[in-house]
Amino acid sequence: MGHEDGSVQARYSHVTAEMRRTLMEDLTRVWEASLGARREMSPGSPVKVLDTLLRVGQ
Repeated sequence: MGHEDGSVQARYSHVTAEMRRTLMEDLTRVWEASLGARREMSPGSPVKVLDTLLRVGQ
């Protein structure tokens, strides 16, 4: 993190359960929005895994 004093790194480098939960919720929201935007462009895909994901949300 660019600091020689270990106390700064110790204070800001830990990750709490709440931080993980918030990150997962935010990433899930972005992922679902991106699938919705992709679905609007075309409801299917020749890529099987993407096609399945697009159809699950219908």
